[in-house]
Amino acid sequence: MQPAPGAVRRLNLASLRLTPQRRAVLRALDDNFQRFLDVETLHRSTRCWEVPVNLASVYRILVEMEKARIVQVVKLGARLLYRKVPDDEVAQPHFVCTRCGLAEPLGNDALMSQLFEGAGRHGFRLSPRIALVGLCAACSSKHANRL
Repeated sequence: MQPAPGAVRRLNLASLRLTPQRRAVLRALDDNFQRFLDVETLHRSTRCWEVPVNLASVYRILVEMEKARIVQVVKLGARLLYRKVPDDEVAQPHFVCTRCGLAEPLGNDALMSQLFEGAGRHGFRLSPRIALVGLCAACSSKHANRL
């Protein structure tokens, strides 16, 4: 399986080669494209590919990919969660499930427009790292009344 052309193009623009280790991390991200995952989970996901990738390399690769705008990062408390940005999408705010990491774009509804416009009027530029966190429908039914 080849990584998406957009990811390869962004790696090239950032002067990064598509090494076997980067390919394994991209595959792990592609396999979980609808979820934000922590580094340890991504590291475990790379083990199913032929190339061994140590945990320190996964951290380094994710930092490189964030700078190249291949991944989007959301901070939940002390945890950093990563998600590959699809080729046809830009990094954007999401609803994020704190249990399973499911990511749903917030979309361009009136509230988001007001937030970004209001920030601009005050000289702020909001980051697409905005995440509204809670439980998705599946996790809510399993863990009723606990956020």
